[in-house]
Amino acid sequence: MYDAKSVNGMVPQPPPSRMDFSTFESPLDFDASGASFDDDGGRFVAGEQFYNHEMYGSLRKGGAVDFLSMECLGLAAATFTSMLSYQALIVLVQPMYNTQLGLSPSQIVAVNRLVQMPMALSFLVGLLSDCYPIMGLRRKGYMILGCIINGVSVFAIAGVSAALSDNKDASEGMVILALILVALASIGCIITYVCVHTRVIEYSQRESLRDRGAIQASYLIFRRVVSIFTSVLSFLALGTGSEPNMSVSAAMIVLGVISVLPLPIIFRYWNEEVYLLNTSMKTRSQILWKIMQQKAVWRILAFIWFFTLFLGIKFSDSTGVVTKWAGASGDNSLLVKTIQDLVMIGIMLIWRYLFINRLWPIFFALAPAFQILPNLFVSLMVALDIVRNRYFYRVFYSMTYVSDGIGLLNTIVPVTEIVQEGSEGALVGLTLTLQRCVNIFVDTNANGIFKGTNYYNAAEVAKDTSDARWDVLLSLFLNFALNALAWVGLFFLPSQKLDAQQLRMYGGFTKAASAGIIAFCLALFIYGLIMTLMSLFPSTSCFVLVGGSGC
Repeated sequence: MYDAKSVNGMVPQPPPSRMDFSTFESPLDFDASGASFDDDGGRFVAGEQFYNHEMYGSLRKGGAVDFLSMECLGLAAATFTSMLSYQALIVLVQPMYNTQLGLSPSQIVAVNRLVQMPMALSFLVGLLSDCYPIMGLRRKGYMILGCIINGVSVFAIAGVSAALSDNKDASEGMVILALILVALASIGCIITYVCVHTRVIEYSQRESLRDRGAIQASYLIFRRVVSIFTSVLSFLALGTGSEPNMSVSAAMIVLGVISVLPLPIIFRYWNEEVYLLNTSMKTRSQILWKIMQQKAVWRILAFIWFFTLFLGIKFSDSTGVVTKWAGASGDNSLLVKTIQDLVMIGIMLIWRYLFINRLWPIFFALAPAFQILPNLFVSLMVALDIVRNRYFYRVFYSMTYVSDGIGLLNTIVPVTEIVQEGSEGALVGLTLTLQRCVNIFVDTNANGIFKGTNYYNAAEVAKDTSDARWDVLLSLFLNFALNALAWVGLFFLPSQKLDAQQLRMYGGFTKAASAGIIAFCLALFIYGLIMTLMSLFPSTSCFVLVGGSGC
C-alpha cells in the first residue's frame, strides 16, 4: 500500500531511529526485539526475531505429541489392528493351504509369496491418499477403508473354510476364490499400514530437532508389543501338534472380530487436519517424479536398498543345520519369537535414549556387525563340535536380533527428514514399495540361488562328517560375505538430520534417478512374480532357479 504523499511525488521520510547510543552499542532495542543479555556472563541470547524455534526446530507446525497420549489414541488403535491383522493372517491361514486346498509344500511357499506381493502397491496407496482425501481426510479415511476391506475378507475366508471342511479335493474355483480373499485381506492390511506409517512420520516432523524420533521409537515399541500378543494368539490357535487347536474358520472369525474392534476408537480419536484440496494423479505424480530426482531422496533409497537386500539374505538351510547340531531345533517357537521381539524393543530404547542425535552411519553400521559376528562365532563353535549346547547357541544367536531391531529404523528415521508436505503418502509408500520388492526378490531366491543345500550334501550332513561341517561353514561364510555388502549402503546415508535436510535443499537433482528407481522396482517385482508363478506349475517348478531339483 502506497502513502498518498509518495504517490504525489514526495519522498516519504524514513522512520525515526535511535540516536542516543554509545559508540560500542547497537541502536537496536534488544528488549523490544525479544533478545537479551545473560545477566551472569553478558552473553547475547538470540530472541524470536533472530531464531524462530518453532520454525527451525521442527519440520511441521503443530507441536510434538506423545504416542501414548489421548491425541494419539486413534493412531495407537490403528497401529494395533494394522500389525495384528497382517501378522496373524499370514500364520493362521496356513492350515487351510494343505488340509483344505490340497496344496503341495512348494505351492504353499509360492502362494505365501504371491499373497504378500500386494505390499508392492504401497506406492499407489500413498499416492491415492495424497490426491483424493476421503471426506477431507487423507489418512483416516483410507485407514478405515483398509480396515473394512481386511475385516470383510477375513470373515469371507472363514466362510470359505467352513464350506470346504477338510476336503482336500477342493475345486480349482474354490482354491482361486480362497487365494483372492487372502490377497484382498492382505491389501486391506497394506492400506492400514501405509496410513499408520505415514501418520507417524507426519507427527514426527512436528517434533523439535533434538527430540525428533521419540514418537517413532514409541510407535515401533508398541508394534513389537502387539507382535508378542499376536504370536501368543497364533500359538493358542495353532498349538504345537499336527492338528491346530482351532479350525481355520473359527480362527478367522476371532481374527476378524479383533481386527475390527478398534474401528470405533479410530473413528472417534484419530486426529487429522481436514484437507479439502484434491490434486489430480497426474499433477501429484509429476511432483513425486521431481522429488525422486533429489539427491537426498535417491541416496536414502539406495541406502534402504542395500540394507534390505544384503541383510535379508539368509541361507536358512545352513543355519538350520547348525541349529540342529546345537540341539536347539526343537525350541519353542513362541519363546524364540518373543525373545526376538524383546531384543528389538531393547534396541528401540537404546536408540531413543543414546543414539537419537548421534551420527546415523555409526548406528546403522552396527546392523551388519551384529548379524555377522555373533552368528559367525556360534556357527564355528557348533559346526566344529567345540561347543554344542542349545543355551549357548540361543544366547549368541539372539544377538543377531539386534540387527533386526536396527532394520526397523532404516525406513522411518532417514525418510522423516526428506518427506515433503503434500507428498507424504506417496514418498512413504514408495519407500515401502522398494523395501517389499527387494524382500520379494530375496524370498523368491531363498529356495533358489540362496538355498543352503546348493553348497553341501544333505546325506553327508546327516552323518556329521568333517567335510560336511566345512561345507556348511563355507556356505555360511558366503552368506556373511553377502551380508557385509550392506555396509556399502552407508556411503549413501546422510550423517544426521540436519545433513539430510541440507542435502535435500542444496544437494541438487539427478534426472535419471526417477526412471532408475521405477525401473529397478519393476524389474524386481516382475522377476519375483515370474519365479513365483513358475513354482506353482509342475512343468516349471522343477527348475533349480525356482527351488526345484532339476528337470
